[in-house]
Amino acid sequence: MADHLFVSGFTEPRTFQSAMTVIPPAPPVRNRAGHGAKLLADIDRLERREARLTADRLSRQLPKLEGTLITLQMSAGTVVTGSLQWSRDGIEVVKSLRKGDTEYVSLFVPAGKLSAFKTRVTQFLNEDTAGTDTTPPAPRNARLVTSIETMAETVFDHLWSEGKDIPPADEPRIFQIWLRVTDRSPRAAVDQFLEVAAKVGIQAIPGYLRFPDRVVVAVQSTRKLLEQSLELLDLVAEIRDTSPTAEYFIAELTPFHQAQYAQDLIGRLQHANPPTGAYVTVLDTGLNQHPLLRGMIDEEDILAARNEWNANDHDGHGTAMAGIAAFGDLTGLLSSTSPVNVPHRLESVKLLPAHGANPPHLYGWVTEQAAQKAETRGLERRRVFSMSITCGGDTMGFPSEWSATIDRLACGYRDTDHTLDTPDEKLKPERQHRLFCISAGNVQQDQWNEYPQSNDLHGVEDPGQAWNALTVGAFTTLSHIDDEKWPGRLPIAGVGGLAPASRTSLTWVRSWPLKPDVVAEGGNGSFDIIDDVDHMAGPESLRLVTLGHQLPLQVYAETGDTSAANAEVARLCAHTAARYPSYWAETIRALVIHGAQWTAAMTGGMPKDWQTNDKMGLLRRYGYGAINATRTLESGAKNTTLILQETLTPYHKGSGQAAKLGDMNLHELPWPEEALLGLGETRVSLRVTLSYFVDPNPAQRGWRSRFRYQSYGLRLAVKASTEDADQFLQRINLAERDEDDDTDSFPDPDFAQWLIGSKVRSRGSVHSDVWTGTGAQLAVKSHIAVLPVGGWWKDTGGHDRPVRYSLVVSLEVETATDTPVDFYTPIVTEIEATTITPPIAT
Repeated sequence: MADHLFVSGFTEPRTFQSAMTVIPPAPPVRNRAGHGAKLLADIDRLERREARLTADRLSRQLPKLEGTLITLQMSAGTVVTGSLQWSRDGIEVVKSLRKGDTEYVSLFVPAGKLSAFKTRVTQFLNEDTAGTDTTPPAPRNARLVTSIETMAETVFDHLWSEGKDIPPADEPRIFQIWLRVTDRSPRAAVDQFLEVAAKVGIQAIPGYLRFPDRVVVAVQSTRKLLEQSLELLDLVAEIRDTSPTAEYFIAELTPFHQAQYAQDLIGRLQHANPPTGAYVTVLDTGLNQHPLLRGMIDEEDILAARNEWNANDHDGHGTAMAGIAAFGDLTGLLSSTSPVNVPHRLESVKLLPAHGANPPHLYGWVTEQAAQKAETRGLERRRVFSMSITCGGDTMGFPSEWSATIDRLACGYRDTDHTLDTPDEKLKPERQHRLFCISAGNVQQDQWNEYPQSNDLHGVEDPGQAWNALTVGAFTTLSHIDDEKWPGRLPIAGVGGLAPASRTSLTWVRSWPLKPDVVAEGGNGSFDIIDDVDHMAGPESLRLVTLGHQLPLQVYAETGDTSAANAEVARLCAHTAARYPSYWAETIRALVIHGAQWTAAMTGGMPKDWQTNDKMGLLRRYGYGAINATRTLESGAKNTTLILQETLTPYHKGSGQAAKLGDMNLHELPWPEEALLGLGETRVSLRVTLSYFVDPNPAQRGWRSRFRYQSYGLRLAVKASTEDADQFLQRINLAERDEDDDTDSFPDPDFAQWLIGSKVRSRGSVHSDVWTGTGAQLAVKSHIAVLPVGGWWKDTGGHDRPVRYSLVVSLEVETATDTPVDFYTPIVTEIEATTITPPIAT
């Protein structure tokens, strides 16, 4: 097998235009006089409240009142949330919450600026628009004013985490407080909040995180105290819950083989010399040095996120994950006599303190510190961060401070000291983008008796919803049970099926990313056919073998579930980075997804019409399938993979003009046209994977219009076999490309031949799909376009900024043929006619 083919010089930037707009539904019909009078009365009440708060703060010797929080109850969807961001008046949308047909939009209104609403309502009552030949005169500001049902002060419920139960009033707990930043520095916002919080008895917890327009702090309080203090805490934009501890799953640690097997394996390990510079950085419970790891990790690379923590492994999970990240499942290696190639190395950073210590409540803050600790050992190392630790509970796909921190770190940003002093100092791009592999989280064993329904009902855990991460679920090929040793026991999952522990994203809101991205071996469980309530992990033939942390008593340990699956995917990523040192983090993620395949058990468990009606269900259970190292790492004559690493500018802004969608890239690829034509009616496939990292904006302000989570979005379009290049360009240039539109953005004449289709695949920041047809049809599909869609950069100064993406394209023969097939050689010949300068991986 051969290396993949790096393609450079086959990309043409082109100007792009979008011709369509989205028209919101009509607002409700109101009685003009009655409705206007009602809203003016609401505004008068809010103005009296503002005067009272101003006097109250003065009497308490607190900082001057900057403004108040109010909440508009509106007819959902009738007004774009971003249109309420009135910069001239300093009015800011802080949170949007939708319940059925009603939307609650919470706003910060500077002191004295409620008059902006009074002016608009008064105009609605007394002024009409001029009208046109086709539209009659109407009350001024009618769409805005008639969409508002009520205007009232903001209460705790309006700012609380969407989808979470309201906590009991008097229960002490840890809350995340999301603060507005606006025109002050993050440090100044934190200091001002802490000053007021201390005076009202709210206890702050050290550390904070910053995002666009937001700073996140953690406090200990009761709901009742926060409710009573909310009027004084005018910097608060959101209140979110925290899980009491990080949930991670530790296998029962029992001896498995004798120590001499380890010595034999040590003698067969072949480490890269010199080292490749590719590392798996295990973020877990620490690491205890092991004889099998001595050629893979230096003592100086065993670290802890906080200086006061011991870097050793306090319970075994971190050492177990390091073993999988180093060697995979040891079962086969220990019984073999063949050499074992190990092209990568390890680092360990302890992410959790030992039992009894206070757990972190800003997991993103600690994760960022852990990443920084690893990078002090050298930015030149090509790291894959492996984190098999999650927080309990279904995220429903909504971003958290933890998942958003991972997205921010992945796209190349880092807050180095959390003490910025100037309000206009922004997060600076680092030289190195980062690839994170994160486990999807596990279904508890006491719920395995409901397999697979329990998997469908338990959503991927925090921070597995991170857009830029490679989120890993688990499947299994392990089904053998020794009947004599374990009479009456049967495996829970069939061969190739979803592992009993693996979580899915079937409960998520439809618009959030498709997670997990891939699945890997996570072992199986079993049940007693006589008493099927007795479900357990294992026996050991259904588990994976890894390293034990209590030498010399425990050389090996059992492991499994999504933790082990995630470590295995991180190992594959490191092998890919070692083989292809010029490939970006986005490219490595794309190749792992690109090489994955669904098993027969995965597709066989779906409804018969899944390819028509339930593609989303398959993707939200298994991602793009089980990883395949050969397909990820190698190309051949009959299955050839092309790699493109390119940049484009999503948004442009001329002098005095509003920002608009920017350029698209047209790729006219080196194509084995003659080889494909020679196949005639033989079935072939084209797989395309687009991967890019977004800059996150996790504030809950509606995540649509200007308040999108992603900084920018990209889409891919492939020339149909029935159109020429000019027709292809006309089709995609006239397309509506708003990411909130759930229709097929640019209908493809070949749509029936795509396995997934653009309606489903265009979620998150990685999009992959497979087209299947004849060789003759594929011969004319050499044009692929990558084009931008909306993101928050477009409205907040992110225009004229180039971004990068990876595009992976594979051609493969699907059915047996007697015709000799070689896609690889003609593509190489065409590439060699173009100067290739692969960029440095950063």
